[in-house]
Amino acid sequence: MSSLSLAQHAVRLQTLLERHIAEVLKQHGLSRSELDVLGALAGGPARPQELSSQLLLTTGGISNILRRLEADGHITREANAKDARSNIVRLTPQGEAIARETGDAVTEVIDRVLGPVDASVVSAAADHLHRVLVALGEDAPVHRGPTR
Repeated sequence: MSSLSLAQHAVRLQTLLERHIAEVLKQHGLSRSELDVLGALAGGPARPQELSSQLLLTTGGISNILRRLEADGHITREANAKDARSNIVRLTPQGEAIARETGDAVTEVIDRVLGPVDASVVSAAADHLHRVLVALGEDAPVHRGPTR
C-alpha cells in the first residue's frame, strides 16, 4: 500500500505544482520541455541524443524542441568535430538569459506554493524522493535541482 500512496502523493504534488508553473511558462513563452532543455544546456553544451536521454524525450520530440528554440534564438547547433553524424547544441546569450529568468520565476512560484510547508519537511521529502530515484537508476541531472 505504501508504494501506491507514494505514487499518488507524487502525482498530486506534481499536478498542483504544474498548474502554477504552466502560468509562469506561458508568461515567458516557453513549454515545459523547452525550459527543461534550456536548463539542461545551462550545464554546458550537449548532443541532442544526450538531451533526449537525460530528459526522457524521444529523438523526434527533442528535434522539434531544438528547432523551436533555435528559431527563437535561444540555442545554436554546430557540427560535432568528433562525430560528423551529430551536432552540438549550446545556449546563446539570449537563451542563457531566458533560462535563468524563467528558472528563477518557476523556483519563486514553487517556493510560494510550498511556503506553508515547514522547510525541514520539504528538505526531507526531497531527500527521500532523491533516494527513490537513485534506487530506480533515474537520478538524471534534471532531478538534482536547478542549474545556475
